[in-house]
Amino acid sequence: MLETAIVGLGNVAAWHRRAIARTEGATLTTVADVDESVARERAGEWGVTAYTDLDDLLSSEPVDWVHVCTPVATHAALAQQCLGAGAHVLVEKPVTATREEYESLVERADETGRRVTVVHNQVYYPPFVRARKLVESGRFGRLHGVSVRWLENTDPREPDRGEWVLDLPGGEFGEGIVHPIYVGLRSAGYPASERAVDVGHVNTTGDDDIEYDGIAVSYRTADEVACTVQHHSNVRGSRQVEFFLDSGRVLVDIPTQTVRVYPEGYGPNATVGNPMLNAAYWTARNAAGAVQSTLSIRLRRGLAGLLGQEFSVHDTHTPVVGREVSAIRGSGDGPTPRAQADWANRIYTLVNGRTRDDDA
Repeated sequence: MLETAIVGLGNVAAWHRRAIARTEGATLTTVADVDESVARERAGEWGVTAYTDLDDLLSSEPVDWVHVCTPVATHAALAQQCLGAGAHVLVEKPVTATREEYESLVERADETGRRVTVVHNQVYYPPFVRARKLVESGRFGRLHGVSVRWLENTDPREPDRGEWVLDLPGGEFGEGIVHPIYVGLRSAGYPASERAVDVGHVNTTGDDDIEYDGIAVSYRTADEVACTVQHHSNVRGSRQVEFFLDSGRVLVDIPTQTVRVYPEGYGPNATVGNPMLNAAYWTARNAAGAVQSTLSIRLRRGLAGLLGQEFSVHDTHTPVVGREVSAIRGSGDGPTPRAQADWANRIYTLVNGRTRDDDA
């Protein structure tokens, strides 16, 4: 049994607590936060011990595994402490603020023989997993491109995770940009090189305290797959991933938890007879699937409520925690490949290494 600690008790800590509780082979034993009142309150709710200092926790508790859920600027130092104490580490995204911190952390993990893994949870949404299996089955031929569209109806100047996000170039928005980046990496594959990556920014806020509230990332893989990632705030929210293949499109829609399939095109070069009628058929068929998905989610939520259980379609931390527990115990590769973690950090630091002045 992995005795587990959570360090940093903001919003995401509750998802980690739930995932640990649902995972065989791990148990939450202690928590820590610099705010003593928060640490004591969460410890009381969850039936564990509370600390305000990580050194005290590591020297007093037999901890096997630490989940670091603190602001990104603190990730590297805290993870290094945990590795030095002999614990495995699971770090919330973004894993580190700089390349130097990332490379040093990986090197330290290899030296100690302990695992350090970043949380890339949103690749475990069930429709995304289904879509990737469909794409990889070869049913629609070769993959040519992937488009990731992450739209947030939030303002980067209004912190949700805490005031610390306002120290980031993209504010609240800048903390979350790793999500669509790693979704693109898992969907299309990795860039052929760092020179194959292009990053652009927009700032529609008109506020000079925020460097950007939208990004456009594009790259090509060594297999000649093109990937584009658009992430915007201050717009109507949506999260979609679209795969473009020889003979079809596969669209993942996260809000409706659906996979939409379009086997034929309907443009001027359409090869099917009655292309507009065919497109209407597939649109209707996909819409029916969305209705079925919505009804299924409501049914499962209602059933969970009757049984006094928690249910959320957004619980993508449990698959991460489960896979990492298996990897720590010697089975499987874990939830986040190191190459994916490395490229996500490279692109994240590229995004934050450029300013609007640089682009002018």
